[in-house]
Amino acid sequence: MPVLQIEHVKKKYGDFTALNDVSLTIEKGEAVAIIGSSGSGKSTLLRCVNNLEKISSGTIKINNETLVQTVENKAVYPPDKEIRRICMKTAMVFQHFNLFPHLTCLENITVAPTHILGKEKTVAQMQAKELLEMVGLTHKADSYPAQLSGGQQQRIAIARALAIEPEIMLFDEPTSALDPEITSEVINVIQRLAQQHMTMLIVTHDMRFAKDSASRVIYMDEGKIVEENVPEKLFANPESLRLQEFLKSIR
Repeated sequence: MPVLQIEHVKKKYGDFTALNDVSLTIEKGEAVAIIGSSGSGKSTLLRCVNNLEKISSGTIKINNETLVQTVENKAVYPPDKEIRRICMKTAMVFQHFNLFPHLTCLENITVAPTHILGKEKTVAQMQAKELLEMVGLTHKADSYPAQLSGGQQQRIAIARALAIEPEIMLFDEPTSALDPEITSEVINVIQRLAQQHMTMLIVTHDMRFAKDSASRVIYMDEGKIVEENVPEKLFANPESLRLQEFLKSIR
């Protein structure tokens, strides 16, 4: 079964439609990048998958478990406890890191496995050290977020997300808050995850990153998926006029 199924999702804020009949399926091991201008609905879609936003109608399934479905034209969610359980299959990496400032890097990574997953502290710490090694920050285990660069904080945020062993990783503009010279630190980690066939949904404004890292790229505009394809075809030969104009505007 697909890891993520989104069917006919709509999201409205009053009279404004942020997502308009969005359908998307992501298979295990895919790295899917979502591109588009500001306000196109990219981040809203990501937040609906992680239940940070409630949809107005449609269906979202994670690992074939229903997070929300429409009954009599109304989005119906299960009880909160069930929502939390289903959403534990996702992990989100935010634009501005969102690390706990009062905890060390090691503690940031172990807090969810110990308090939410119920892992023994020693097991969680051992796994956290493996994740620190994976993101190249073993030497920062006892440092606090304020002592790190932006790129280092984002790599710790990725390690923290991986610590709950999610089925799908959600990245919301993971490099947009970083200086250009340290963006590559984060991109390298995400590309390594792609090579390991980690299932990922990545909202990004970085076209080179999308082209080099994604197995599929989706272009959104005005709350709709306008076009999707493998990166080589989407960037070299865009079919829709809106995507052609978007790519021209950022070159």
